[in-house]
Amino acid sequence: HVLDIMDELLKDVQSHQGNNVTIKNNVTIEGNVWIGDNVKIFENSKITGPCFIGDNSIIGNNSMIRESVLGDGCITGFNTDITRSYIGNNCWFHTNYVGDSVFEGNISMGSGAKTANLRLDEGDIFSVVKGKKLDTGRVKLGAMVGKDVRIGVNASIMPGIKIGAHSF
Repeated sequence: HVLDIMDELLKDVQSHQGNNVTIKNNVTIEGNVWIGDNVKIFENSKITGPCFIGDNSIIGNNSMIRESVLGDGCITGFNTDITRSYIGNNCWFHTNYVGDSVFEGNISMGSGAKTANLRLDEGDIFSVVKGKKLDTGRVKLGAMVGKDVRIGVNASIMPGIKIGAHSF
């Protein structure tokens, strides 16, 4: 239910720019975006609100952040797309796609890794909870990832997959 709660909370986000924020050339910011202190946003990036970007985060060149929450100390390296996702503190990305996902915190994705968020038949996505296959009621749902996880280069994570804490 984290994504549902995030959607509700983002409805109340107001545009804000914290102290010591660096925004480079050709950055587009649309809608209500809360930008914390000491955030750096590099060239050719686009942020579409509502969004929350935590303190000390870095949005790398050519990145796109849409309708998402990024916690404190996150780094989206070159060419990363994070869409409708909750990203906890201290997560690191580089040339990744993260859609409709929940990343708890202290997670890194190797270059080229992706979370799929849509089944090929566009049907509802199922998830196994306590041994039972449950319909999430969502057509788009990426991964749910626990704390302290490392995801390797070019990994493809299918819709609705859960990855437990402390996994490699």
